[in-house]
Amino acid sequence: MTSREKLQAAFDLISRKYNNIVREIELDKNRPVLKIILQSEVTVFIRYNDFGEYTYLAIFSPAPDDMIRFDNYDDTWPVSSRPHHFHTQGLNDVIESPMKGLPTNDIPLLLKKIEEITKKESN
Repeated sequence: MTSREKLQAAFDLISRKYNNIVREIELDKNRPVLKIILQSEVTVFIRYNDFGEYTYLAIFSPAPDDMIRFDNYDDTWPVSSRPHHFHTQGLNDVIESPMKGLPTNDIPLLLKKIEEITKKESN
């Protein structure tokens, strides 16, 4: 799949299965990025490129580093899932990641992780 096909697959999956938690979704026509604003006010950016690389970024608030990121852009992190890795909330730690760079696998995992964090924060 090309990066554009992956973005379209992510857009279609989110629009079809997760529209109840989405306030706004936009697939950029010129850049390889999908922007989603959830009902919880979390902003999500999904990027793919044609080199098999991806980034899933969720921003929880305007506070510095109040975000999480899954990606495979660099191969420097000492995790078993390398090059796939997860930058935890606050970006203070990097741990292994279940992501594969495939929308059908990754989008449900990403949204579940976001839900876990937002529920934890609201308690």
